[in-house]
Amino acid sequence: MEGPVFEISALVALAVAATWLAARLRIPSIVVLLVSGVLVGPVLQIIDPDALAGDVLLPLVSVSVGLILFEGGLSLRFREIASSQRVLWLLVTVGVLVTWVLGALSASAFLGFPTGLAILLGAILTVSGPTVVGPILSSVRPRQSVSSLLKWESIVIDPIGAMLAVIAFEVIFVGAEGPGDSALATAGLFVFDGVLAGLLVAIPTGWALRRHLIPERLVPLVGITAALIAFAAADALAEESGLLATTVLGLSLANRKELRTKPIIQFSEVLQTLLVGLLFIVLSARLTRDQLSEISVGVIGLVLVLVLVARPLAVWLSTWRSEFTLRERGFIASVAPRGIVAAAVASVFALELEEAGVEGASLLPPITFAVIVGTVLIYGFGAGPLARWFGLAEKSSQGVLIVGAGPVERFIGDALAAAGTAVLFATTSRRDEIDARLAGRRTYYGNLIDHELPLDLDLAGLGRVLALTPNDEVNTLATERFAELFGAGETYQLAATPFGPGIEAPSEAFGGRTLFDPGLTYEDLARRIDEGAEIRRTTLSSGFNVEDLRAEMGPDGFTLFLLRNQQLSIRATDAPRRILDRAQPGDTVLWLTAS
Repeated sequence: MEGPVFEISALVALAVAATWLAARLRIPSIVVLLVSGVLVGPVLQIIDPDALAGDVLLPLVSVSVGLILFEGGLSLRFREIASSQRVLWLLVTVGVLVTWVLGALSASAFLGFPTGLAILLGAILTVSGPTVVGPILSSVRPRQSVSSLLKWESIVIDPIGAMLAVIAFEVIFVGAEGPGDSALATAGLFVFDGVLAGLLVAIPTGWALRRHLIPERLVPLVGITAALIAFAAADALAEESGLLATTVLGLSLANRKELRTKPIIQFSEVLQTLLVGLLFIVLSARLTRDQLSEISVGVIGLVLVLVLVARPLAVWLSTWRSEFTLRERGFIASVAPRGIVAAAVASVFALELEEAGVEGASLLPPITFAVIVGTVLIYGFGAGPLARWFGLAEKSSQGVLIVGAGPVERFIGDALAAAGTAVLFATTSRRDEIDARLAGRRTYYGNLIDHELPLDLDLAGLGRVLALTPNDEVNTLATERFAELFGAGETYQLAATPFGPGIEAPSEAFGGRTLFDPGLTYEDLARRIDEGAEIRRTTLSSGFNVEDLRAEMGPDGFTLFLLRNQQLSIRATDAPRRILDRAQPGDTVLWLTAS
């Protein structure tokens, strides 16, 4: 079987499968994607992206990167970075300059690159990317200000790095062919066109969204179309400035509170995942066996300089006399993986330089991919342990966020806390919050179902949500909200109160997983508490096994939780096996008595 339809279908299937496999194995997806691309490309020669797409391949790559940065811009909020603006701008100016200079010097020293090519490679390697930084932050979850700074840097730095690459590209052509625009003029045109195009497209798009002129089902498509228009308009005047235009567009729309951008964000997140998978496979499949064989051990020296010298020095200079502690600076210095923007920019400029006859240009893509793999492996596997060593990340995320702080919520939360599980009660009831706080419980007062999580909400050590309020709609909204952060499998809510005769219950597709038992509603729990029910904690042993516990519980007792080596299992109605069916000696079972 062959032909364009087969190859396109195979690329999409491979991108999805590689991304899924990486998630299951808990390893950086970029590594699996790059290996997959090399296998189907230069190794097995199953797919030839250039033959498949022809001259439109690299323009499609550039547009795809622009859409990825548009999605990144939509996630940025100015309020997140209010206290760290100075550090951010130093990181993307002074820090970028440090990385550029040291990267260029290392490319010349370790790889033997000529000066012009070394300058270009140094510029390309200044970028990072939200697609590689985001997973690190999600797994570590450092303090909000640290997380926001790294997220902003990973997005803002990409168009800046692309601009530097354009400047370096112009310099190379000046040296090879003759006069050209000055570096300052090139930078000015890049910034002017990118910002102007992004803002000009944001104005009518925002106006149409604010006045609800766009049907709901078309909002995501209009958002993507706006990004494409901004990219094309900017890129027509200054090469690669479309990356800045889409970032500015996303940033502008995201920071207008009256605009409902969530449908665009949800669609863009899915599109981003697919595009990243396709881009890494396609670009790595373009490599030839000759290019792979020319990768020298000198690339290891380049990676080590970027990781051990350039990044720490850039962070030290940028965070001098800032609010960040020494440990936080150390963690910031340990997060700077390279991503899809570096791969795309290297591929685009390598082709143009090869056509211009620049010696060594064919080495840009394989060297860039090698640096991407090296930095992703180092930062991806090293950031977590380093953050825990610095004391900036919890050793586990077994804690529970309980939505609500009334009697039923405290009844369940107190039992978990007594068993050694971290618990945070969050409520919009000031009275409940005060009562819980005065009783020594960890609390948060505020609205958790807003479209943006509060910046002062400390989720350190928490990995699942129990929505236990008496309001079924609030429980559903809360679990939907936190499914984006914790995953749908770690969001739970009490069974909904039965509706009257003839009224169909809400679909289980909405909200979180149903806790405990379909009949154990808030009202039933409140009644049991009034009648004297309690949550008991029983540790199984060879002398007191599961059957003994079943007998003690009787027909009206309910198992709620199981603890094994400090790992918490929660009883849910959709679980394939009940808690007691998998319990073993040494486990601790939390169960509800009848009265």
